[in-house]
Amino acid sequence: MIKGLHHAGLSVVDLERAICFYKTAHTFEVISRFQVPNRADLRAMMAVDDSACEVALLRGPTGFLELFQFANPMAPDGPPEVYRAGLRHICIQAADGDRLYDDFVEAGAKSHARPSGLGTGNLYCYIRDPEDNILELEGLPYAASVASPPWFAHVAVVTPNIKRLTAFYSLVTGAPVHSSGYFGPEPKFDVVAGLENIVFDGAWVKAGPLTLEFWQYHQPQTQSRPLANASKHGWTHFALEVDDLDAEYQRLLAAGVHFHSAPMSNGAVRFVYGRDPDGNIFELLQVLPGHEHLSLDQVTGRDLPAEIDRLIAQFHRARAHGQNN
Repeated sequence: MIKGLHHAGLSVVDLERAICFYKTAHTFEVISRFQVPNRADLRAMMAVDDSACEVALLRGPTGFLELFQFANPMAPDGPPEVYRAGLRHICIQAADGDRLYDDFVEAGAKSHARPSGLGTGNLYCYIRDPEDNILELEGLPYAASVASPPWFAHVAVVTPNIKRLTAFYSLVTGAPVHSSGYFGPEPKFDVVAGLENIVFDGAWVKAGPLTLEFWQYHQPQTQSRPLANASKHGWTHFALEVDDLDAEYQRLLAAGVHFHSAPMSNGAVRFVYGRDPDGNIFELLQVLPGHEHLSLDQVTGRDLPAEIDRLIAQFHRARAHGQNN
């Protein structure tokens, strides 16, 4: 069984700078740092020429962030524009979106616009970290009762074929597409994206308490891209925690899913890397006994996504009631 979205992986130039940035507003805290050697089995699993890297694992209220600084990274294949195919951003939420934005800008984020509304009740903006990687910040004013640091909410994948990719991740997670839509052209979307006249499809699949978000841009058009590389600077992969790795691996292998190699262990977790139909890397992992602090079962905000869903539903009921009176 899939427990949920465990972490997003980010390959960085400067690990210390990245750690400092992602600790902004207590969003994440470092819980582990370790060295990965350049070894044949690890090169095969990660599908890289040189697996040597330093890793920092950060934990937030609802999930984890894994930062890698590779000894010999692959050069990026272009700027991380919002419409380019691949793992494009992660989303951080807080009740006060303006304060969240100000905190990250003070920490070194770049931005083209302050948070603004799209008619959903949330405030949205895209920022870029000191290495130009994209984050989405969302403010949830109706969640003012939530006493939590900012929390990890979703990963976003941009694809040239949204129907194919959402079908794949529905297979992986066992969850259907729970929402979808066609958006634009509207100025409010242009403000958030920092582009003009954008038109795109969106879809959402639950991965446990958190969410996988999918976008296919039609203007500008999302094009296919080369296979993702785990050492290339930027968002490289995301991981799903499972309760029985061997069972999930065999289930997906039988369904034709490609994996880099068989599952392996680093002593704290067993894990395996696979590829989706677009060539993006996803990971399945199972936390081993004695290392439960690495599991989603132990995060402080494990019940927070359900509370946010309740507050969202309450907000929309109140707004619909107001419109009918």
